[in-house]
Amino acid sequence: MARRGMKPIDRLRRLSVPEDPVRLLSGISAPQISDALKSVTGEVGVIPSIKPVNNLRVCGRVVTARTSQHDWGTSVMAIDAAAPGEIIFIGADGDERAVWGELTSKTAMKRGIAGVVIYGSCRDIDALLELDFPVFSRDYVPCAGEPRAEGQLNVDLECDGVMVKKGDLLLGDESGVVVVPSEVTGEVVKAALKVREKESSIVEGVEGGISLSEILGLRK
Repeated sequence: MARRGMKPIDRLRRLSVPEDPVRLLSGISAPQISDALKSVTGEVGVIPSIKPVNNLRVCGRVVTARTSQHDWGTSVMAIDAAAPGEIIFIGADGDERAVWGELTSKTAMKRGIAGVVIYGSCRDIDALLELDFPVFSRDYVPCAGEPRAEGQLNVDLECDGVMVKKGDLLLGDESGVVVVPSEVTGEVVKAALKVREKESSIVEGVEGGISLSEILGLRK
């Protein structure tokens, strides 16, 4: 029996979106989630220019910030705005000045932030490599701007042709980062679990002596 006061579309959304996609994706890699997203939307969700700084995995919902590369104060404001478990995604307008470093990483860790992704530059790499805090960035430089806090929070960003919005799901690991639009999270999570299952089956076949070409049906 349908609940009173709940529209059919609301019931559908409730059934299709997992309660905790982050938990369900605990064993999923960035390549697997990208393959899953492609199977659902035709897009891969990858921002090629962003690479892992310290090779730590992160998965969570995104809080966005847009800033000048000369203003790292907006990054500080994003830390205050983010909730525990969320990922800060910073869109800077260049790579010649760092908008993130040791101080911001340690502050974010204290607040329970899951990690940071920087479409721009970071610094203090020696310290970031020692911290248990995932950092992904386009580049790194020694110099930074000033703490002006003149940027914007919770705005849509476009990075390497990929739209990044507040509430989107992001998964990053040694292979890079993948952004999953919030409206298709449920479908993509289900598809990712199937991708993992299929890959496990293929690996089992290869280890059992079956050629990959045979498994993939490439033999004529």
